[in-house]
Amino acid sequence: MGRRRKRRKIIRRPKKRIPKIFICPNCGEKSVSVRLDKENMKVTVRCGVCGLTGTFDLTPIYQPVDYYGKFVDKFHTGEIIPAKSEEYEGPGIFETADRE
Repeated sequence: MGRRRKRRKIIRRPKKRIPKIFICPNCGEKSVSVRLDKENMKVTVRCGVCGLTGTFDLTPIYQPVDYYGKFVDKFHTGEIIPAKSEEYEGPGIFETADRE
């Protein structure tokens, strides 16, 4: 008699999801959150570490990742300027710290 035939193992890959917390273009930390205020039709994108903030008008077809993209674009064009803060003194993501 022959052996029982083995079943082929099914490999399941997890579905990729859109992130909810993003990387800050100023400080490089993964701490940027997007808050939708549907009552006032405003969207606030804010870094929890360095305090970099951007405000946009709410568009119903946009997802939070789209507002993050607009936030990064405005930062790199110079429309959003990081506030000088005493609590955060780290280098930006593209700057290098002088080490001695």
